[in-house]
Amino acid sequence: MTHTTFAARDGLALKVLPALLLSCLAAQPLRAQTTAPEPVRDKPPARSASAAAPAKAAPAGDGQAAPGVTSGTQPPGAGADDGVATVEVVAARPANKIDRDVYDLKNDISVSNASAADILNNVPSVTVDQDGNVALRGNQNVQIMVNGKRDAQFQGQNRGDALNAFPAEAIESVEVINVPGAEFGNEGGNGPIINLVLKRNRKAGSRANLSANKGTQGRGNAFLNGEHAEGPYSISGNVGVAERVRNVHSESQRQDLDPATGAVTDGQNTVTNRQIKSKSLNMSSTFTYNVGERDQLGATASYSKIRSESDGAGTTQRYAGDMDPLADFTNRSQSRSPAENFGIGASYDHKSGQPGEDLKFDLRYTGQNNDSDSSVFYDYRLRPTPFVANSLRSSDRRNRILDISVDYERNVWDTWHLKAGAKVADSRNSNPADYLAQDPVTGEYVPVASRTSDFESNDRNAAVYGILGTTLFKNLSLQGGLRGEYTELDVRQPLLNEEDKYYYMNWLPSFYVTRDIGENGSLQLRASRRIARPNERDLNPNLVYLSDFYARQGNPQLQPVNNDNFELAYRDRIAGVDSSFVLFKRRESPVIGNRSYTLASDPNVIVTSPINFGANDSVGIELNFNVRQLFLRGLSANLGATLADEKRQRISNFAAAMTGVEQSNHRENIKLRLAYQAGMESLQLSVNRNGASLNGQGTNSAFTMTNFTWRHNISQRLSLNLNVNNVFHTGNMESDVENEVLRLHTLNVSQPRIVQIGLRYQWGGVPGDERIRNGGRGMFRGGPGGRGNGGFGNGGFGGGGGGGGGGGGGGT
Repeated sequence: MTHTTFAARDGLALKVLPALLLSCLAAQPLRAQTTAPEPVRDKPPARSASAAAPAKAAPAGDGQAAPGVTSGTQPPGAGADDGVATVEVVAARPANKIDRDVYDLKNDISVSNASAADILNNVPSVTVDQDGNVALRGNQNVQIMVNGKRDAQFQGQNRGDALNAFPAEAIESVEVINVPGAEFGNEGGNGPIINLVLKRNRKAGSRANLSANKGTQGRGNAFLNGEHAEGPYSISGNVGVAERVRNVHSESQRQDLDPATGAVTDGQNTVTNRQIKSKSLNMSSTFTYNVGERDQLGATASYSKIRSESDGAGTTQRYAGDMDPLADFTNRSQSRSPAENFGIGASYDHKSGQPGEDLKFDLRYTGQNNDSDSSVFYDYRLRPTPFVANSLRSSDRRNRILDISVDYERNVWDTWHLKAGAKVADSRNSNPADYLAQDPVTGEYVPVASRTSDFESNDRNAAVYGILGTTLFKNLSLQGGLRGEYTELDVRQPLLNEEDKYYYMNWLPSFYVTRDIGENGSLQLRASRRIARPNERDLNPNLVYLSDFYARQGNPQLQPVNNDNFELAYRDRIAGVDSSFVLFKRRESPVIGNRSYTLASDPNVIVTSPINFGANDSVGIELNFNVRQLFLRGLSANLGATLADEKRQRISNFAAAMTGVEQSNHRENIKLRLAYQAGMESLQLSVNRNGASLNGQGTNSAFTMTNFTWRHNISQRLSLNLNVNNVFHTGNMESDVENEVLRLHTLNVSQPRIVQIGLRYQWGGVPGDERIRNGGRGMFRGGPGGRGNGGFGNGGFGGGGGGGGGGGGGGT
């Protein structure tokens, strides 16, 4: 697909969206902006899994929240001068979701100088490595959504860079959906979902905050956020800039094996040092407008730019099986990788006035442009045969995603609630790569056909879903759903003039049951089936060189992967401790895994290629305990652990699918949070232990990270923040791969101790500590089971039961 085609689609979207917005505004009366909150109920009355929505539109700026549901209330007679403890609390989303857990960032004091990747590492059961790769309960097939929708910047191989550049200050909460239901699509994968809910304006008036931070290792960032609401409209926006320098030390020991005897035929040792500099700019804006008494219009726009520069030097020695030297050389490399991401969207929400009836339309168009140019120069002390010449590589990736969805819900048969929807989506990708090598005789750079490729894909998806829920006996909630998806995937190789088409039709059920037990307890069952269709990167049959010695080749014969998820959770307050016990089981079949081998035409090159093989079974328990007051006043603690046993069969390089050798691993992920507040001082210490995990032909090592944050409130509006990331300078990553032809060990050291200090100032709005204005609640909404107070520091990890708010706007 040419760049002209992408530009034409972008221009069309920019023309259509304003027309859509203007048509919605025609001849509609206006509506007041604010709505008075109702008092909080610690334990809401029993209601269906999808509770009845109020008749009128939500206040402008919060298309998902319903009026009358708040996280706190203003005491009678409280006035503007009564101080922080008596001010009205901003509205929170209704606790009417039973399929997700919500992590609130309002009380995490590290957000002012953190990225989205940093903050995700604080979320129970979520792990993020040094490259921004995300896993949930050890499952790396995670979808990242923004406000319940796919975003191009968090798709594909550059997702880690986007997460490291995205400012945490722009995020209001993180929704963790381990067992996604029928409303969520499978276009981005079949795994669990992490939904980033961005900040939205909820109250009349103007507010803004500014933060600026500077740190060691070339770190620095600044973030400005502002919002204004008046009458029927609300507008908010933010802009953030950041820079970071990352020094990476890598070591690898490789041995090539005789497949018949297992003897070492030759080996290679490589040591590389790289410095990666990146600068990023993020901007976004949201506009909402109340049209009439029960309608709300919304529009969003976002833009980000990331520029990465990498300079490296490495040394390689290659030797024969008898240790005779075969090669000895050094190399110098440079790469420049600018990336641009954008998104525009429009939404319309109509409430009929009937209890629980709501109709929503949503349109999103997002895109990513990612270019890369690199050069490598070699200095041979002992030149091998064949040898690699100086080279120039370039790639020009493009990704566009268009989502159009409609969602409808209403009460039926007195005690039942129906939610249904439909969506059409179109995702287009282009990934050309050029490679030029220096002619040793003339010194000119000439194209190398075997290392040049081009690949295009077009993924079209149409889906419908239905969800039906009810409440029985006042304490038993049921919800069942079914989703149907039809997908057409076209993949093209322009250089070879080849095209392949794939067609998929899938029906995917989900089921949830919640029973309230006692005052604060709940027992919950979650179950769903998901499916992952192979993405364009895995289907691309071209040999795509990631460097002169590493390449990836897709497999056009890959089959979709079924993912069955089951979860049984018990949440309660036991002996004053908010406690959560979750048993889970996940089965993926047939798994898509990677196998590694040396390239037949050039044994210096290691090729990674995906293949379907066997099943991946993971069974475990997730524990979470919150102590609101530990030993002394102001000290609170949260301890979370995920203990799981994983089993899968090891991929064979020769057999059609797998070997008879079973890989097994016991994984222990542990997170400890300590928070202390005394007067104007707040302290936070977090320790994350990520256990070893399996890859297709080996293991990835465990690592531990410790972070510390101190905040001093100079005044109600001005605070000083100090962050120390990786206090003990740990977090090195090691991995091992072994099969019939290759044994490979790699070590990456790129997690330095980073100290950052900064200031944060707030204008307008409500100053002071969020835990005070939230009526004693902590950063985890809803507490165990989503009922009652909860949070890290002052409660427990929310979700289940009636908890977990819906903020993403649904998935469709």
